[in-house]
Amino acid sequence: MKVYELHIRRGRLINDDPQRRCYNGAYFASHIEWEPWELWLKNDHYESLEHAERVARLFCREDQQLKVIERDQP
Repeated sequence: MKVYELHIRRGRLINDDPQRRCYNGAYFASHIEWEPWELWLKNDHYESLEHAERVARLFCREDQQLKVIERDQP
């Protein structure tokens, strides 16, 4: 039987401006550095792909991404 897990990676906003300027909480020049993918909610899995994808869309943010991984149930 197949189960579906959610994997997450979080991004960190890096200030690229040589003068380190910040205007009202926004950097003049910046980029996001992504961490490696890791299992999110280690004791949780989903029985259907649709449910897992809905949860991934619900919790996806600009600075974090989620993806669904299909696994065989142990």
